[in-house]
Amino acid sequence: MGVHLMTAISTVPGIREFHLPELPRLLPYAYHPKAAQIEIASNGWVREFLGECFPDEESLLVFLRQRNGIYGPITVPFAADDRARNIADWYQFVTVIDSFVSDRSALGASHDGARQVFAAIMADVDDADALTREFPYGRAARDLWLRISAGLAPAQVRRLVGSLEAFLRGCATEIESKLTDAIPDYETCMAVRQDSFGCDFLELFTEYAAGVDMTELRAEPEFAEIHTHSMRQMIIVNDLLSWRKEHADGDTMTAVRVLWQQEGLGLQDAINRLCALVEHHERAYIAVRDRVLAGPLGQREDVRAYLEGMDLLIGGSQEFEYLTPRYFGDGSVWDGTTSGWLDLTAPVARFRPAPSTASAETWEWK
Repeated sequence: MGVHLMTAISTVPGIREFHLPELPRLLPYAYHPKAAQIEIASNGWVREFLGECFPDEESLLVFLRQRNGIYGPITVPFAADDRARNIADWYQFVTVIDSFVSDRSALGASHDGARQVFAAIMADVDDADALTREFPYGRAARDLWLRISAGLAPAQVRRLVGSLEAFLRGCATEIESKLTDAIPDYETCMAVRQDSFGCDFLELFTEYAAGVDMTELRAEPEFAEIHTHSMRQMIIVNDLLSWRKEHADGDTMTAVRVLWQQEGLGLQDAINRLCALVEHHERAYIAVRDRVLAGPLGQREDVRAYLEGMDLLIGGSQEFEYLTPRYFGDGSVWDGTTSGWLDLTAPVARFRPAPSTASAETWEWK
């Protein structure tokens, strides 16, 4: 099978749209009281530190219209203002990288070339001169490092470095998979997505926002279980709601494509299976969380603060997935709908209550 690009074929039956069932929303979500101010300021930071990464002004504006700057304020709604802003800027930074990883004219053109760029980013994290260099990714990484590491314990600082390394490693693996047209099995996909989705820094920033350090408890079996279920829930939600974008980009490291094209399910069957897994992981997370809260560790203020933060991370992440034009097309505006039919090819899509009459058109993977 060649590169996954969608082209119209008049004689071959295919799929143009799919139905996303209503996903469970069993966890709370909230917006930081200064969410708008933080998003605006974070957009200014992107322009200052990462604007040179974009080929032109319009490309930068398309990125800023995706509202990636609000992911932080939604996922850490009760953090101190400065920490919420730092987290917002970090998420913008990694999303810029993720955007160009999917672009075959940019980082996505070569996994070896991308690895060289990623190695340079890691070198600049701990280099005092990085802020004066012309390498925008390195300047941005160094700026974030100086602001965020000051609020972390030594063990958390080491984890911050490791989390960025893991993210960049996962991105490089995704590039290689896409360029070689390799579709992995489900568990391999989940392992790579654990890195490329940024699971390590998602956990760490939940601690940072709450002002606690869970480093010693992360190895406890119940905490490991909490992290497995919470991160898989978020990864699968992301893979479902970002499917239009991943489909258009020909990305292979996504659970939808794995179930559809590797395991042989029909597209709608794959979507339905993943929706069931979202509910499974969400309920399993809640069950383990409740066991921890009912036990001795649940008496600790830091544990309770961290688990409250995890609830808000999961709920807030899903809220963002629904509202961002990143997944529904430049110019989309969310109306609060969370279920319905989605067109895979429309420039701007919304959830519709019924399939489009245009679904009779035929399409083929080439």
